[in-house]
Amino acid sequence: MLEALSRLAPALLRHLFAYGELLREETRDAWRTVRRQALGIAVAAAGGLMALLMGCVWVIGATWDGPNRLKALAALCLGFVLVALIGVWYAITGLQPGQPRPFQRLRAEWLADREELEAFDRSSRRQAGAAARAEREHQQQEQQEQQEQEQARREQEQERWTHEQ
Repeated sequence: MLEALSRLAPALLRHLFAYGELLREETRDAWRTVRRQALGIAVAAAGGLMALLMGCVWVIGATWDGPNRLKALAALCLGFVLVALIGVWYAITGLQPGQPRPFQRLRAEWLADREELEAFDRSSRRQAGAAARAEREHQQQEQQEQQEQEQARREQEQERWTHEQ
């Protein structure tokens, strides 16, 4: 068991460092996606709020007399609606359809390493089982040899005893 542990220790350390690097990369990618979506939502919310405010001002401006007031208010309102739509587009395009989910690569690596460790454990158990079987067979062979030697000694004593009488 200690031999298996000594063989596993360097591999486990390499995997631990690889996990740390992969975790760092995945965290950076997830943070980039979340930051992009949050910024897009903030821009969309601000643009939507401004569009709503400009819509209200437009209604107020429609009640006033003047030839260009309505056009100016409508242009401002449409401009902020455009800003809100750009923010929504920016947030939606942050996550591409083929892009992996956050920490999906790390999860896949963990599963692959777990399967590899289970296979190693099965082979270690097989080796340990084979060694235990060999040890049992060796002990049985030694016992049989001892029994044969004891039987031969008894037979010699019996022959000696029969010759003496």
